[in-house]
Amino acid sequence: MFKKYHILIVEDEFINSQFVEQVLLQLGHNIVANIKNADSAIKITEDNHIDFIFMDINLEGEIDGILCAKIINHKKNIAIIYMTAFGDSQTIKESIDTNIYGYLVKPFDAQDIEATLAIAIKQIRKKETQNLRYINLGNGYRYDIETKTFYIDNIPINLTPKESQTLYILCNNINQNISYKILGDNVWIGKEISISTIRDTVLRLRKKAPLLNLDNIIGIGYCLKNV
Repeated sequence: MFKKYHILIVEDEFINSQFVEQVLLQLGHNIVANIKNADSAIKITEDNHIDFIFMDINLEGEIDGILCAKIINHKKNIAIIYMTAFGDSQTIKESIDTNIYGYLVKPFDAQDIEATLAIAIKQIRKKETQNLRYINLGNGYRYDIETKTFYIDNIPINLTPKESQTLYILCNNINQNISYKILGDNVWIGKEISISTIRDTVLRLRKKAPLLNLDNIIGIGYCLKNV
């Protein structure tokens, strides 16, 4: 299914800015704004959701495109596609320190824009897929759902098989109430166990991860939150 991305264009050359906007609209994307200076760009990114910025490097004013991108990236992780007439190595080197996802050297055509954006989107989607396996539990806690590994400040924590499976069930159902029965059936498979056994396992887990945002839902079970 096609996803419409929200794009900001920052370009002080009128003809070029209109051309880029037209191409992106024809590709089906949403243009949040088409502006010509860094100050406006910074303000717009603060007040709007933006997926990509097509950023001219040689902007008018005191702040050029690279510095503008650095200021924006300090607050928000927005993908930058640079546009410039300068294809020299020094300019490219300076832009690498920002959240760069593409580089268009003027003059460019519609196919160049489409190809550069397509590659950038592919990079974004790859990162999104990779991030799906990790659940951020706050306080430096992170869980790898694929390898069933629990990390505190990027250090893997040694859990018993029951503790590990309990956390796995809770992480697979993040922000949902999980009953004692569900935990019992999925952690102690085929065994009749008491609620106190489940509580003891959760208590040991809490001792290893005291800042885990795990609520006891009285009479029901537990709810693990990632916020």
